[in-house]
Amino acid sequence: MSSYTSSSNPHRRYVLWLLALAFALMTGLFSLGVYLQPLFGDLTRIGSYAERDYGWNKPQLEFQQPLFEMGRYDRYYDVVVLGDSFSTERPRFQWQNYLVAAKGWSVVTLDRKKIKLEQVLENPVFRKTPPKIFILETVERGLPGLIAINQPCDATALLKRVDATARPEAVAAPVHARELQGLAKQVEREAAWHNIKLGYVRNYLLNSLLRKLFGDARTNAVNVELAEVASFSSANKQSMLIYKDDFSKRPGWRKMSLPEISCRIESMRRRVEENRQSRFVFMVAPDKLTAYADFVRDKKLRDISQLSEFSGYLPEIMPRLDLTLISAIHNGEQDVYLPDDTHWGSTGHQIAAETLLTFLRNP
Repeated sequence: MSSYTSSSNPHRRYVLWLLALAFALMTGLFSLGVYLQPLFGDLTRIGSYAERDYGWNKPQLEFQQPLFEMGRYDRYYDVVVLGDSFSTERPRFQWQNYLVAAKGWSVVTLDRKKIKLEQVLENPVFRKTPPKIFILETVERGLPGLIAINQPCDATALLKRVDATARPEAVAAPVHARELQGLAKQVEREAAWHNIKLGYVRNYLLNSLLRKLFGDARTNAVNVELAEVASFSSANKQSMLIYKDDFSKRPGWRKMSLPEISCRIESMRRRVEENRQSRFVFMVAPDKLTAYADFVRDKKLRDISQLSEFSGYLPEIMPRLDLTLISAIHNGEQDVYLPDDTHWGSTGHQIAAETLLTFLRNP
């Protein structure tokens, strides 16, 4: 036996041992990923929580294809939506589909992260052929960031005009099943093995260890204990995942008074409606913590939101999504918000569309 052959055997065994160890590690991670179930929600992703515990198990209604268009505003549309992820995240789930199915409107959705209100108003299409309806949509926690602080506004001219707790949209007109026939179908949460993400499994192990050792992994998703079972279809019904910014929205709202914020929204409305052809609608998606506040064990977290009070300043332009969504949750509707996500389930999207349609019937 040559000296070369004898010296290569230990090296070969070392390489084979490393490969076997790597294979065992990958197999272990993959097996754990199968147990945790494939990733779906944004909260399970950013918080490293298990879909097995927080994933939705009730089938969701998904449209065969989006009935509205996104991103290109280069022709006339009946409805123009300028919104955040509550309007853009999953096109086949979105509330705009129900508007098109019920009314036959042409709808385009623009992402507020990519285009500003000023750009929409300056668009030649908007100037020459303005839409019938312009919807500015924002999630509750993002509302202060929507407003230009240096925009002049006489807040003293805007008074609270209605009791924010008494609005007819608490019962919204339904979008009937016949209007959705052939357009949408029930879908299950994905369980295919090829959707297992090993990076997610690795983060789950790391952050689970940090929670065991220190009680907190400092992720952007927070697990909140519930005082009573909420209407989620997830396996875990004793707690709820929340985006951390749901807790910190109050300081952002307090930088300006509610009349001042409302005044700036009114200023936007006047700019949109100065063509005398477009109707401005301000659509605010309540934070998940706001919608399920009555179920949260920690009573200090139940009164963070100022959304109900704020809506009293803008009754002519702001549909009360908070009332209809909260009403559905208290009536036991499952997955109005997805248990593993910040956003609505298909039930929430449909309720939002129905609330909007009811609101638009009012002149």
